[in-house]
Amino acid sequence: MNKELTYSTPEEEGVSSEYIINFLNEMEKREAEIHGIMILRNNKVIFEAYNEPYRKEIPHIVHSFTKCFTNTAAGIAYTKGLIKLEDKVLDYFPEYREAANEYLQKLTIRNLLTMRSGQERSIGGNEWRPLKTSWLDAYFKVPFVKEPGSEFMYSSGNSYITSAIVQRITGKTCHQLIEEELAPYIGLEKFSWGESPEGICSGGNGVSITVEGMARLGLLYLNQGKWGEKQLLSADWVNLALGKKDPQPRKAGEKDYNFHWTHTGDIWCSDGMFGQTCAIVPEQNMVIAITTADSNYLETELIQKEILDPMKEERNFAEKMWNVLKNKGLRMSLENKNRSVSNKMVSGNRKIEMEPFENEDKIEKTGLEFLEDKVIFWMKDNRGTHFVEAGLDCWIHGKTSMTGGYLHHQYEMDEMKIAACAYWKSENVLMMEWRYPEMAFFDHVSFEWKEDRVYMKRWVNMNSQALERPVVTAKICES
Repeated sequence: MNKELTYSTPEEEGVSSEYIINFLNEMEKREAEIHGIMILRNNKVIFEAYNEPYRKEIPHIVHSFTKCFTNTAAGIAYTKGLIKLEDKVLDYFPEYREAANEYLQKLTIRNLLTMRSGQERSIGGNEWRPLKTSWLDAYFKVPFVKEPGSEFMYSSGNSYITSAIVQRITGKTCHQLIEEELAPYIGLEKFSWGESPEGICSGGNGVSITVEGMARLGLLYLNQGKWGEKQLLSADWVNLALGKKDPQPRKAGEKDYNFHWTHTGDIWCSDGMFGQTCAIVPEQNMVIAITTADSNYLETELIQKEILDPMKEERNFAEKMWNVLKNKGLRMSLENKNRSVSNKMVSGNRKIEMEPFENEDKIEKTGLEFLEDKVIFWMKDNRGTHFVEAGLDCWIHGKTSMTGGYLHHQYEMDEMKIAACAYWKSENVLMMEWRYPEMAFFDHVSFEWKEDRVYMKRWVNMNSQALERPVVTAKICES
């Protein structure tokens, strides 16, 4: 198998286009917003599409799908004979041995990979991302209260420790190891991966990568760790990771979870928050990679129901269904067609500067500049001054540093891609929609004029924390 992916059609690879159409339609009906999708069968791409403003070449934050990369880096070390699953974690962190209780002393690499550490509570990425001190210290401060291996409890902290072990044993971050040992052979593009203050890859989250990058990693697991004739991960590791070998015993209600691969029906799935999904289907020789904004996590259920179950019934449909699917993919867009009302509070070229009253978000100054075909919004806060250019009744693609971690699962970037539009919802209400093609999140912002005051409200489509910010009241100080 070459590094370059081969393209085919669903029908040529034995899949009815109707099944994929039904899947897309059902996702849409259930308001599970697809950003990008790539489906492969027989190592060939049979369908690929992106909802504007999300694009093939724009990396997407994949949240906990990062754990698949972390565990793959551990798999490289395992394949090279550098680690064993029953290695004690404290062998790699002797500085924490003195204070360790009997449970921590028994903790193994296998326990980390299978999320059975025995700790008192789980640790999420949004807890640690703002943390500027040692993440290792933070992890080992959480008490170990149960026998390791006895109970499943999902925690990104376990993946961070896995990442740290890989780095200590190889002298390279998980990111470096994958870029050197896998990327050149499987055609994985350059991707970003956040690090802790200690210079260790975040482990449980932090990777931004394209849908194709996710699919390529899925192909590696589908093909038992081989790419072409080169065995990059041992088949033993892949079978352990998927739970085909030594699956973890489960209690009632526990997930069938192994090395960040879950098994349901015909699907082995590695996923991330808000529906970032890579599904492999060995029986059908398929990989399906999706980035979404889906807080209900419907992808696996609907892949099984709308694609795999009908495939097993071996129904054949006409070639015209592929044309319907192809045209649907070409027309996919989330850039809606909102249009301004005819009566507007502001018309023509004009600048408005506003001085907010005391507010929780520490906004010091803000303003709007109205031009013929766009509106420029700017805001000064404790992080600096930020700009968003929004097309008036159309969309503009650009970049911004706009503060937003409080609405975006605590992701805060100095620069990110943005697609933005503005329109007058009513005579005195200006609406903006800000979409970030690298993330699952998008914001709505409204500005309502009442006499010499402007009331600014901002809310997000989904978040692990608050979904909206307190309304900011500002006085118009010049126009």
